[in-house]
Order: sequence, then structure tokens, then C-alpha cells
Amino acid sequence: MGAPPAGIESRLEQAIVAAAEDPDGALAAAEQAEADGAGLSGDERAELHTLAVAVRGRVLAIRGSYREASSLLREALASAPDAYPKGQVRLIQALVFAAEKLGDVEDALAWAVRALETAHLTGDEELVVAAETSVGVARSRCGDAEGGLFHYRQVLAHFEATGQELLSVAVRNNIGINLKNLGRLDESLAAFERAAAIAAEFDRPRMEAVIRSNMGETLWLLGRHAEARAMLSAVIKSVRTGGWASAEINALINLGRVLTDLGEDAEARATLQRAVEAIEASEERSYASDAHLALAELHKRAGRFELALRHHEAYHREERAVFDANFERQVAAQRVRLEVEEARHEAEVERLRLVEVGRAHEELRMLHEALVATDAAKTELLAQLDQERRTDALTGLLNRRSLDERLREEAESARRAGAPLTLAMCDIDRFKLINDRYGHPCGDQVLQEVARLLRLGCRREDVVARYGGEEFCIGFVGTSLEDAVALTDRLRAAVAGHHWEQLRPGLQVTLSAGVAALTPDGDAGLLVASADAWLYAAKREGRDQVRWPAQTDAA
Repeated sequence: MGAPPAGIESRLEQAIVAAAEDPDGALAAAEQAEADGAGLSGDERAELHTLAVAVRGRVLAIRGSYREASSLLREALASAPDAYPKGQVRLIQALVFAAEKLGDVEDALAWAVRALETAHLTGDEELVVAAETSVGVARSRCGDAEGGLFHYRQVLAHFEATGQELLSVAVRNNIGINLKNLGRLDESLAAFERAAAIAAEFDRPRMEAVIRSNMGETLWLLGRHAEARAMLSAVIKSVRTGGWASAEINALINLGRVLTDLGEDAEARATLQRAVEAIEASEERSYASDAHLALAELHKRAGRFELALRHHEAYHREERAVFDANFERQVAAQRVRLEVEEARHEAEVERLRLVEVGRAHEELRMLHEALVATDAAKTELLAQLDQERRTDALTGLLNRRSLDERLREEAESARRAGAPLTLAMCDIDRFKLINDRYGHPCGDQVLQEVARLLRLGCRREDVVARYGGEEFCIGFVGTSLEDAVALTDRLRAAVAGHHWEQLRPGLQVTLSAGVAALTPDGDAGLLVASADAWLYAAKREGRDQVRWPAQTDAA
């Protein structure tokens, strides 16, 4: 079976690339190509239809109809001609994009790896590069920024070597995102600036808007608020009527963060609320947790703790929904893989039975050993994934997701037993200044050392976690509020008295903390919010101290 005529196939390939900037034109090209191929043979027509569906699925995803795109592409992939791997790869690429936008990151990675394996079978270098890009996207969205960066750099090197500047724009944008996620902000900004310049040179305004919505976050993280504000406001204005929900939502969230830092409460609140409404009106669930977290931070800074708690709970619901869905997909995918392996094994047994018996036994032994080794590797990988899912990569402490699970369990246990449960929320004082003065590597070392001191000063049954950024959380199991305050103050003193100058001359680190106790009618979420509120009281009243509810009368 051969491919469709080169001219028609080339037009469809170009339509896939152009879909991001001109979705209407891409759809028209797909319709025209199918009309031009009406007189082809059945096989050629089926192959041409595969590429046309890839264009339609890509356009649907670009316009925000991710579920419709995913359904269309999966159906087409099930009937795609086996002898036309190029069409299969293009369908899978579009499917990766839709799955990633729906938050199905593990699903996206599985599809991306399949696309890369299929592309290698064709020997088509351009197809391999396109599939490599999909793997980079999927690995990045799974939280593996370094892994994603590796694939992006491979793709960028190819585009630079072949002079394909326009195709390099999306890759440079993705490199900028990953560098930002790794804290390499100056490199991130340079990558975004180069990508935006090329997009402008080729007159790709939508592409440029997406890049600048991402660049605005890097500028915010660098503390360049005025530039970030101007850039993000311009992006929002330019994409408002363009149907690019993801770019607008991303820009709204980042602008809300900037306005929060600038103290412009009312405008920040209105901007972030617009982001939430835009998310609810679209399928952009991947941004929902970021929007609610930004609103929680805004309300917390303004002292609106009830609203902060409400958005913080919404943030956790979104995170939990993504986590639960991904976990279910992983279990289902693993079950399917095992069933496929068993079917292959049975087919191999039957084949070998028809060959010579002695050789069959030897091959079966080798196959069995390979399956055993594969199963052992799978078990090890699942254990590693579970460990990574539960712990913070930098400090080795429990991460926020594990903290939430443990606190819910401990709260239920405490209520049943009538035992106390207390929580300390701790924050490194002026941590941004440490990063600015000594650099981010030093900041990471400070986080690791503080985590070590906290773990060392707590009991085995206590729950010690990195809450996020420079915040840590300690759940004191079976401990009264009075004893928890004393323990927390001892930890605060241990941090303040540590020999930080051995890490960097002149370095000094202190800790502020708020402590709260579980109330009879309260829950884990309320306990966290209460401890967080007392942490902010400690910050307001001079830092390097512990605050708790018993001080209400004195305060």
C-alpha cells in the first residue's frame, strides 16, 4: 500500500503545521484535499482521510474542544491503515495535544511514546522530530522538566541545522516554559524573547501572543512587575476575540499574580475571577488549580481567610481530580498491557509448538525470563512512581498531596479516639532575599537543611511535609496545643541557631510559625487554614517567632 499523491499529502502536512495560526484555513485545506482525492483508490483515499482527520482533530483542540477532538482522533486511530504509519503518527500527535490539555498527562505520555516508536519505523526524519516534540510535551506535563528539555533541545538542533526557523518557534516556547519551571529564569526569558521575535518576523500574531503570555510569568518571577503587567495586558487584549482560551486564561492568571504582588486587590480579584469563569466556560481544566491557588493567595494576603480557604479547597479538589483520574488511567493501562502480553505469550507458545520442540523450549525459557525481568522492572517502576508521587523531590519530605491524605486520616483518628491533633505552619523568613542575594542553588540548600532540621526535631509519628515554596507543615499527632507550641518554638530556635555561615558567609536563616489545634467540629482543611492565619500573624509581628490562638486576648 502506497501513500496518497505527494502533492495532496504535502498540503495536508502543511495544514497540520498551519492549524495553530490559521485554523479556518487548515480546515479548508483538509476539505479541498479530500475533494481532490475523491478519484483515488480505496487504500489511498483511506490514507488521505487519516491525515484530514488529524487536521480536524488538531483544529478542534486548538479551539478548546478537547474532548470532541480526543473522541474523533481515537475513533480515527482505531481504523487507520496499518500500512500508513505517517497517518497514525499525525493522529497520535494531535491526540497527545488534546490529552495534555485535558490534564490526562500520563495518557498523553503513553500516546507520545507510541508516536515516537511508530515514527522510527518509517525512517522519516521529519516525522521522528515531530513525534520527539510530542514526547517532550508529555514528559514536561508529567513534571519531568529536565526530560522534556532534553527532547526539545534535540528537536531544536534539527530545526536549526535544517534552517526551519518558523517550526522552531513552538519548541523555543516550550524550552522557555521548562527553564522557568527549573528556576533558570534568565535563560527562560532569553528563550521566550527569541521565540517571540521569530513569530513576529513571520507575522504569526497568535503564536506570539501565546509566547508572551508565558513570558509574562517569567517576568513576574523575576520581579519585573511593570513589564509583566504591560505584556500580559496586551496579550489579553489581543486574544480576547481570537478563540485562544488557553492563552487568555494563562495571561489572566499571571496578570492576577502580578496585581496581587503590586497590592492592587480589587483589580487582581476581578482578573482572577475572569480566569475562573473562562475556565468554567471551556475545557481548560489544566489551569483550574493555578487559578484557585492564586485567588487563595490573594484573599489570604488581604485577610479574607474564609474566601482563601474556599479557593484553597477548590485548588485541592482540582489537583485531586487530576490525580485520581490519572491514577485510574495508569491502573487501566497497566491491566491492558498485561492482557496484551499474555495474549502475545499464548500466541508465541502456539507458534513454537509447530516448530521443533527443543528449540521451542529454549525460546520459551528466554521469553519467560524476559517477562519476569519486565515484571520486576514494572514493579520497581510502580514503586518509584508511588514514592515520587508522595514525596517532595528537593527535600525528601512528604509533598502537599501526601500531607492532605495524612491530615485527613489523622483528623478522623483523633476525633474517634478523642485525642488532640495540632498543626504548625512554618515559613522561612525573607526567602526571596536569600535567593536574590545568594542565588537559587543556595536557596535550594537552605530548603534542604531546614527540612533536615525539622525532621530531626520531630518524632517518627509526626507528619512533616513541604507545603510549597518555602513553607513547611508539621502535624503533631496526639499532642496538645501547649506542647505543640513548645515543640515548634524549639524547632524555630534550632533553625535560628544553626551554623548557616558555613553554607555561605553572612547567611542567616530564621523561621516564622503559626500553630493551631483541631476543633471538635473542624476538619483537616480548617486546621491548615487556622495554622496559616497564625503564621501570617507571626510574619506581621516581626518574624522569627511562633503565634497561636491562646494569644488572642493578649494580642
